[in-house]
Amino acid sequence: MEDHIWMLVTKRMANEATGEELDKLDNLLKQNPIAHNSLKLLFDWWDTNDESAEDNTHLQFKKILERIDYKK
Repeated sequence: MEDHIWMLVTKRMANEATGEELDKLDNLLKQNPIAHNSLKLLFDWWDTNDESAEDNTHLQFKKILERIDYKK
């Protein structure tokens, strides 16, 4: 079952999944809330524009550095 989910996930991320496969993936994820939550984060990250993802990563890193400096 897990292999089947990952096959559907990779097809979705490569934009190669059919409508039927996307429905199947959706149904499988509804049955497994833990996988659903983890993969939702992955899909959200994957579906973002690369440029905005880089900006977001940079801002997060800057915040971490500020927190480290603040604790010194």
